[in-house]
Amino acid sequence: MMNRNLVMLSYGRESEYQRAIFCILSFAAWYEQKLKDTRINVYTDQPDFFRPFLNHLDNVEYILLTPELMTEMLDGTDYIHRRKVSVIDMTFKRFPNEDLVFIDSDTFFISGTNALFDGYHPQESFMHRFEYTLGDGLKFFGLFNQDEHPKAFMNYISGKDFTIKGQTENFTEDDYCWNSGVLGLSKSFADLLPDVYQLTDKFYENSRWFISEQLAFGLILQRFTKISSAESFVVHYWGKRQKILFDQLLKDLFQKMNVKDLIQESFIKDTTNSWNTKFEIDLILEQATIALSHQDWKHGIKKSLQAIFKGPFNAKTYKELYSALKPV
Repeated sequence: MMNRNLVMLSYGRESEYQRAIFCILSFAAWYEQKLKDTRINVYTDQPDFFRPFLNHLDNVEYILLTPELMTEMLDGTDYIHRRKVSVIDMTFKRFPNEDLVFIDSDTFFISGTNALFDGYHPQESFMHRFEYTLGDGLKFFGLFNQDEHPKAFMNYISGKDFTIKGQTENFTEDDYCWNSGVLGLSKSFADLLPDVYQLTDKFYENSRWFISEQLAFGLILQRFTKISSAESFVVHYWGKRQKILFDQLLKDLFQKMNVKDLIQESFIKDTTNSWNTKFEIDLILEQATIALSHQDWKHGIKKSLQAIFKGPFNAKTYKELYSALKPV
């Protein structure tokens, strides 16, 4: 008998499908409980792309995203991430007595996942990682002249009353922004989804900030649950630079490997360990080059040394650091 759900949303293009497939394979490789106890729900417009790679798993269910359903999920908006809220809502309605973990496709598992799937107390939840307070986020985006949408969001919530679970709530710059690449939710959270929809729509309408659903989930969860980080279980390569890196790695993987070898648990575990190191180096290198290019020498040198220490024989590291130091 299944009593929990993994929820995946993947549509639109081949790179998206490859991300999702690899994520599911990494979940199956690292899952320490009986795999048959967890239903893998794949919401996609191309289930036939997935089947050859996931046929060995007997707990996968495909939910076809027709053009009509995709449009319905947006409910008259142009905010594509509203579909995340929708597939979570659909899963709770299909299985009202089961907890779920939603995970973005641009992720992969890197360790045992028991804590994510052991069942939730109504006052417990998971999100991928803590990022910043709303006030600190506004200052950070301002450094790069990218604060138009964060500023509009902060102006919108300032001094405004919001109704959540029938009670009045206010949001301030001291509230936290958590990354929603992972959402571990108790079955009781289904009662709060109407409020998630409402906040998502209001936030996006008034700020056009692309993380509006993330803000809605995070602000509600931090008021009604204790949020734990899933960062030790899952790599989330959401940045543009990291997406380019991993899309190429995945493309090469799917081109070079036959299905039989690709789905082997030992191969997947070795690959996720290797790719986790690549991710860490690339993220540090990105931070180093940004700091050096802005002549933030203290932070730039610190991050440069970290990148070199993690990948001392990586020629790309030295090339990028040298390029960042050259005058424009």
